[in-house]
Amino acid sequence: MKAFLIMLVSLLVASAAVFFGSFLLPDSYEVRRSILINAKPEQVFTYLNNPTKWEEWNAWNKDYDPTMIRLYGGPITGKGAHQEWIGDRVGTVKVHFTESTPPSELYYKQLTKGEDFETIGIFSLEPQEDGTRLEWLQKSRVADDLYNKYKGFFQKLKAEAETEQSLLTLKTLLDPAAKEDSKAQIANRKGRN
Repeated sequence: MKAFLIMLVSLLVASAAVFFGSFLLPDSYEVRRSILINAKPEQVFTYLNNPTKWEEWNAWNKDYDPTMIRLYGGPITGKGAHQEWIGDRVGTVKVHFTESTPPSELYYKQLTKGEDFETIGIFSLEPQEDGTRLEWLQKSRVADDLYNKYKGFFQKLKAEAETEQSLLTLKTLLDPAAKEDSKAQIANRKGRN
């Protein structure tokens, strides 16, 4: 009987902690990562501004989800271009380019089927003496309830890992010799955020 009471009290305390802990979680999240790429902004922007090039560097690819199918529409590049990913692991995701200012900025909106809010994404490119500093910012809201706040917390962690992987792939695509250096750059940037 004593063990049952201890288990019951522990369960009640854990449930209360989960419930009240949700009030500490925000109803939005932001993922911001940057990397230095040894290439001109025009070269880097080519891989961002054309949705058909995303499969070469984006973490959501055939390796991640072998069932993935990509669909494209609108202009080939720039504002109005869009893509859709459909797969068993990725679900259904639509990305629509809303603003494009070559070679410095690209804005997009991303909507995942089953989610209440869309993600706003911004790529900012800044020329540097030794290449291009690329910053990728993603902002998203989550529904203001217990389940979705925790779900948003884990979505943020997943988005951070996918963003870092994507930036590393893009960097090594443009400069294959830079693989180890780019891991250190992202780790340093992550520590400053």
